[in-house]
Amino acid sequence: MLQFLDAGSADDARRLAVLAREGVGPAVVWLGGFRSDMRATKAEALDRWAAERGRAFVRFDYSGHGESSGRFEEGTISRWLEDVLAALERFVPGRPILVGSSMGGWLALLATRALRQASPARSPAGLVLIAPAVDFTERLMWDAFPEAVRDAIRREGVHHQPSAYSSEPTPITRALIDELGR
Repeated sequence: MLQFLDAGSADDARRLAVLAREGVGPAVVWLGGFRSDMRATKAEALDRWAAERGRAFVRFDYSGHGESSGRFEEGTISRWLEDVLAALERFVPGRPILVGSSMGGWLALLATRALRQASPARSPAGLVLIAPAVDFTERLMWDAFPEAVRDAIRREGVHHQPSAYSSEPTPITRALIDELGR
């Protein structure tokens, strides 16, 4: 059943769409990729696997993704990490098994660090990383962009990158890139 979780602060409030199922064992938590959503192919396959085994399973859309509120253009890695931590706090009482794909792999690693720092008892029971895109905003975006694209991001605050997955281009914002200290 679709549920909603309020995340963020009063001046940065957002509503996250969540699908959570109770079950046995540590909860398996799906962390999707950049501009993906909780109803994508891998998330649906993992949900079927968990359901067949009676496993607790949680999946959700980061702010600006899928059924969650917010504009994708406002997203940054730290903001989406806040979304992950809010979902874990609300829907996973124990130690999660984090399954992250692409950007979700990076977020799983960042969430692991944050959970361990907050309380070693909340450290994940396991990690499954599928093609983790650690530091992708730098390595796969910024470093790979031609100088003209980097100039456009500096000047205009956004570059609309053509997407192989959508007819709409993907906005790559200065806020997303600037988190790296540029």
